[in-house]
Amino acid sequence: MNELSDAILKKLQSTGVTPTPRWHFLLKRSVFWTLAGMSVMIGSIACAVGIFVFIDNNEVLPVAMEQSQIADAAQNIPFIWLGVLILFTICAYMGFRNTRTGYRYATVKVILAVILASVMFGLVLDEFDFGRRTHEFLLSHTQFYDSMIHSRDDEQD
Repeated sequence: MNELSDAILKKLQSTGVTPTPRWHFLLKRSVFWTLAGMSVMIGSIACAVGIFVFIDNNEVLPVAMEQSQIADAAQNIPFIWLGVLILFTICAYMGFRNTRTGYRYATVKVILAVILASVMFGLVLDEFDFGRRTHEFLLSHTQFYDSMIHSRDDEQD
């Protein structure tokens, strides 16, 4: 046994291998947790804006719809914000999965927890009218957002 351990020590010394410092692992862990947390928050913002856009458009729709019912419904769904929510759900999942104990949890449970957290925080943000303010900010400060999203405010302008 001593010969084997001596051979291993000689090999380690000859290759110059050194132990990785503890702060390296702490930094890596905190980066992944930060990524997961930020992804949930951005997903919450996407959810709040999506709720605003979807509910805002549904208030405008007439009770008796005509032939364009499917087109109106498709136009009312905030696809861009659903895409953002999905993208940052995946980011949060990857961030959580790379934590020390993230591998222990089932993928479906983690994704559902991230979506549930995003929706819950999104509802809270929507109560503070954060979705409307973000929507209006993007309409006034970007050129591409107006063409990608439809809301009642666009029709009034």
